[in-house]
Amino acid sequence: MRRMFSAALVAFGLALLPALAAAQPDAPQGELVYEDDFSDATASSFEDNLRASDFGRGFHPPGVYHLKVDNPNAVGVALLPTHSYDQFSVEVEVSDNSDTLQGASSQGVVFRAQDQTHYYAVLLNSRESQYAIRKLNGRQWTDIVAMTDSPLVKADTEVNLLRVDGAGDDFTIYLNGEELDSFSDASYAKGTVGMILVNDDAVEPHMHFDNMA
Repeated sequence: MRRMFSAALVAFGLALLPALAAAQPDAPQGELVYEDDFSDATASSFEDNLRASDFGRGFHPPGVYHLKVDNPNAVGVALLPTHSYDQFSVEVEVSDNSDTLQGASSQGVVFRAQDQTHYYAVLLNSRESQYAIRKLNGRQWTDIVAMTDSPLVKADTEVNLLRVDGAGDDFTIYLNGEELDSFSDASYAKGTVGMILVNDDAVEPHMHFDNMA
């Protein structure tokens, strides 16, 4: 079984129910607007640039998308171009495929992205079974939820299924089929989605993503 990232991206009119701890999420409603299993780089909207000078991103067999950020205190983001949403659901399967789990890094999904430096992000640190919710405004990071322990985060190289629903200023995050957290913020009313890798001090972190559907 491939240990990577899958994302289901759906634009819909979302009526969020009151948050329930460990609630099973309803299936997204509305029109499926994008899907990608990353088996064909020529058919994908994501960039294929494994040897980029800033960070590596792209495709390789057996049909995965990956991010590699070798430098510490650095971030790599791959955005879905030409798509912008206000009401949405994005679901991603993320896993750590690094050769070593030495050092700290986190990976996850960005949403309501205006560009490479303005977005929200849900980050999973599977090495420590932690998660965080952050906002980037230019060069300024804000912790909406600081890095926090959670038993819902599967450890190390296990696959974590991450989903974010957004409607207006309200967002709900699910992890592995249970509600993880929620928040409200009005900074970014509309934007695209994408994948993110944050390298704090890890040794060549390498994250896999697969099956956007």
